[in-house]
Amino acid sequence: MKTFTQRLGTPALHETGKEKTESNESRFPINERLSTVSQDRAGSPVIKEETQPEEAQAEGRRASADTFAASGFAAAQASNPSAASAAAKPGPGPGRGPARLATGLGMTLALALAAKALALIPGLNVVGQLVLALLLGIAWRAVAPVPASAPAGLAFASKKLLRAGIILLGMRLSLLDVVHAGPAVFAASAGNILFATVVVYAIARRMNVGPRLAMLSACGTGICGAAAIAGISPQIKADDDETAVGVTVIALLGTLFTVAYTLVYPLLGFSSAEYGFFSGATLHEIAHVIAAAAPGGSAAVDSALLAKLTRVALLAPVALALGVWAARRERRGADEGAVPGSAASGAAGSAAPRKAGVPVPWFIVGFLAAAALNTMGIVPQPAAAAAVQGAYLLIAMAMAGLGLNVNLAVFRRHGLRASAAVLLGSILLSLLGIAEVYVLRLLG
Repeated sequence: MKTFTQRLGTPALHETGKEKTESNESRFPINERLSTVSQDRAGSPVIKEETQPEEAQAEGRRASADTFAASGFAAAQASNPSAASAAAKPGPGPGRGPARLATGLGMTLALALAAKALALIPGLNVVGQLVLALLLGIAWRAVAPVPASAPAGLAFASKKLLRAGIILLGMRLSLLDVVHAGPAVFAASAGNILFATVVVYAIARRMNVGPRLAMLSACGTGICGAAAIAGISPQIKADDDETAVGVTVIALLGTLFTVAYTLVYPLLGFSSAEYGFFSGATLHEIAHVIAAAAPGGSAAVDSALLAKLTRVALLAPVALALGVWAARRERRGADEGAVPGSAASGAAGSAAPRKAGVPVPWFIVGFLAAAALNTMGIVPQPAAAAAVQGAYLLIAMAMAGLGLNVNLAVFRRHGLRASAAVLLGSILLSLLGIAEVYVLRLLG
């Protein structure tokens, strides 16, 4: 491979002795004038660089920078080896460490606590703390600028705190309750998840919704609303905009269906337990399920929570399966995008085995471990209840962080189509739930 100097066509490498010195001296005034002209035109030190291909320019600049840095470091090491070694290590720098997270985390904590307070107001309790935190974050972003020191804390909340919250949320689940619900309820919950995921995803893709947002909307409809979207998002590598749009769509449609369920309850002819199962098997958020089942009394609420928590228990295997789906989709896209026989194709081929591996959702493993601890009774009930409260606070902080980063233009462009897909899918899921009630009634 030619060096940068050879590509420029500089004859200095072929000159020796006196001829080289005289040649360099004769060219020096010309080079100085050319350098001055180049700096005046484009801020570049050599005018020839403007006429080279972009790749040659980039490599040339990297070679020059590397040479300069190497010579400077060598000189520094010769004069003071310890100082040079210290300079080579990255320093703490301003704004690093916990201090750089304070602003963003403080904002998300304030919004999460405000959402918790608002969720106590009758009517708003249907929406729930998680969705309210997201909406408060979006409202803040719409009316006031986000401080420049906030992004690091917001990213930490929307990723790290989110995973921690999902793990603690496992303390709400007793695996024995899922077992005691019986195979019929488990089969119905699994069937509803599969049905909603496939149908909503297909409708959304038909409406030109992006694949990741379509899958988030489908899982939010089929499993457990915002918590499911939060758990699935890292597995399919969705960005913050897609996650926030998915949560907002599920919040709006879930609230709409909650109100509709309470209105049609007297017309369904279901018993309290049947109506509770219907609500828990088809509605989006746990808050939606409780609010919709309340008119049926405590028996309806208990039945609704049992059906809903069965769906929540299936979050872990669904997340694992979707991680595999996303990895294979990424591999297929890389293979299709590579030109056969090219270097890119070879790189894609060599990277394929790594991308084909099954991703391990460690936070989902933690979720199941927390559920197992709660099932075995190792954690006292007051401590488990406190852990669940802490889980909702952490997830609410993550939702607030997403809201503060949401791009309203993205929601206007994709949110309406995703909302239409979730609306149609939810209607079909509700009809399926009604049919399941009649089937369970026949089974006794």
